[in-house]
Amino acid sequence: MSDIRIETSDGSYGNEDVYNNVIGYISNKTYWGGYGFYCSPDISVIEQFKASETYSRHMNDQKIWHFWITFSRRWSENELLNLADHIAQLFSSEYQIIYGVDMEERNPHLHFGINAFSYHPDHPVLTPEFMHSCLENLQNILRRWYPCETVTLQFRGKKG
Repeated sequence: MSDIRIETSDGSYGNEDVYNNVIGYISNKTYWGGYGFYCSPDISVIEQFKASETYSRHMNDQKIWHFWITFSRRWSENELLNLADHIAQLFSSEYQIIYGVDMEERNPHLHFGINAFSYHPDHPVLTPEFMHSCLENLQNILRRWYPCETVTLQFRGKKG
């Protein structure tokens, strides 16, 4: 097993309740945060993600991307929160992103939900090809940040 493993699901994320499922799952973690939305009693994070889709000038079958990063050794909650925030910032100038830290299992991991639709209506959507390229870039960044760790990417069930 690699020291740091980035994975995405090979499932579909195009159905109507996918925002509820992914954002609900991630925001249910003990520690969560993100960019491109705000906590408000008037409009939920889910509604804010849906608004980007509504105002986008692009169409896309996939509404949101869910990826997670698993670690082979224990990291402190502060280390994981710091890393999650840095990763979220890589996407935040163009896309809404929510993250959660999962310390429950044997191997700690981070979950991310990235809106496939930018909050800039003319900006391209995160197609599978574009998202794969973004995650390869993330893999390279993590290799630079943690040169003593093995970093792998498994995109939609395929190692890359």
